[in-house]
Amino acid sequence: MSNLRFALPSTGALYDGTSELLADCGLAVRRANSRRYTADIPSLPGVDILFQRQSDITIEVDGGSADIGIVGLDRYSESRLERGDTVLVHEGLGFGDSRLVIAVPDSWLDVTSMADLADITLEFRARGRDLRIASKYRRLVKRFLNQNDVNYVSMISVSGGLEAAPVMGYADIIADITDTGTTLRENGLRILVDGIVIESQAVIVGNGRALANDPEKLALTRQLLEKIEAYRDGRDSYDQLVEKLGPFTESGKKL
Repeated sequence: MSNLRFALPSTGALYDGTSELLADCGLAVRRANSRRYTADIPSLPGVDILFQRQSDITIEVDGGSADIGIVGLDRYSESRLERGDTVLVHEGLGFGDSRLVIAVPDSWLDVTSMADLADITLEFRARGRDLRIASKYRRLVKRFLNQNDVNYVSMISVSGGLEAAPVMGYADIIADITDTGTTLRENGLRILVDGIVIESQAVIVGNGRALANDPEKLALTRQLLEKIEAYRDGRDSYDQLVEKLGPFTESGKKL
């Protein structure tokens, strides 16, 4: 039998939310100890759990090291290969809500919208430099800026906390993930009125090619989805998944 490799977040809020959801659905994960990176689901034989950093899960699924995984929509959208094999298996699990937003210093009183920000970049350009934006989401932010005609920007990669970037002087504004916005406000930053890049929550992603061409893995995925939907609201995500898998089958026909 071909086991389904299911990647889950190893730490953080998504780990907690995932563990709670699966337990509530009758799919409790059995893990020997918190240092083990593998586990199983006793109520669903044939599923191998792989604990991974959330930032790696989309890459692992795209590369075929995992068949499906739970990840934030923001991470999936940022990390997925444009022409890769990943598909959204479930588009919203109901936890891990957050937003990727554009935030400017409170002292920028005249900048409240993306149109204002576009004007500011022109002023910066006239002075001989680009607007510097600190973010961990280069692809999503750059695309959003282009859609809003915000040009002449330099993306600054930051590994740690972003909120201090404008105060420390290595960025002018930031694009960061927030839930309530409290941390941004406490650090003298303000979200632009139309500055939401993406609204995110936990989703299930899968390798479309792997699922389409392995009936056993697809059957296990169906059981997972049915358990989750029975617990949540009864929507049939499996039918939606099958539609997405058509291009990945050898014949190109629907399953």
